Amino acid sequence: MSALLTCPSTKLRHVVPRPALSGIVVRMGGRNMPGLHLRIAASLLLMAAIMLSSQNVAQASEVTYRVVDVASNDVLNVRDRVGVPGSRIVGVLPPGTGGIVWTGQQGRSGDGGLWYRVIHPQVPAGGWVNSRFLSEEASAPPPATAEPAGSLFKDHTAHQHPYRVVGVASNDVLNIRSGAGASHGIVGMFPPAARDIRITGRIRTLNSGAVWVEVRSPALPDGVGWINGRFLDRM
Repeated sequence: MSALLTCPSTKLRHVVPRPALSGIVVRMGGRNMPGLHLRIAASLLLMAAIMLSSQNVAQASEVTYRVVDVASNDVLNVRDRVGVPGSRIVGVLPPGTGGIVWTGQQGRSGDGGLWYRVIHPQVPAGGWVNSRFLSEEASAPPPATAEPAGSLFKDHTAHQHPYRVVGVASNDVLNIRSGAGASHGIVGMFPPAARDIRITGRIRTLNSGAVWVEVRSPALPDGVGWINGRFLDRM
């Protein structure tokens, strides 16, 4: 591109070259839009990275852990930040404790140790633990049923019946989420033997075939939340 300058004394037009602009120049509405394509591409890449990151966090939060390598007369301290120096203990987890949920957040302490932010019924507000003392647990198998997935909840009277949690290990919990699917944040938990659970009648069937059910409880932030219907059965 070039700029045109007019010299009044000679009335001559001198062409002064400009440095080449990086990127692609697009003409829109009679105006040159330098680097527009690159800016759009950069924005799309950033959006994709954010979406991928949120998916990874959601997947991590579905994995449960138990406490390992802690002596029987000791506990695993849960801290308010990564590392021991300058941090405060906000809870403890006895050896062998299971059903610990990793939120997907992690960090490195000054000595290079990998720390996870976790939540558990004993530490509902969550906190940080050294990952070396955690071991991944096997997922609980879905409860056996002779009915098609979600058929329990498709009856127009389904919301009138109480339900109980099934298929959850005694040292685990059933996560309640803000929306239908594991990509949504955890807003609460049901213990493995929870009973008298009430549903609103709203259900969602995901592309995977999983049926999610909206439940109601005054203990939840908005009074409602979503759980995977395979872990519910009628009382």
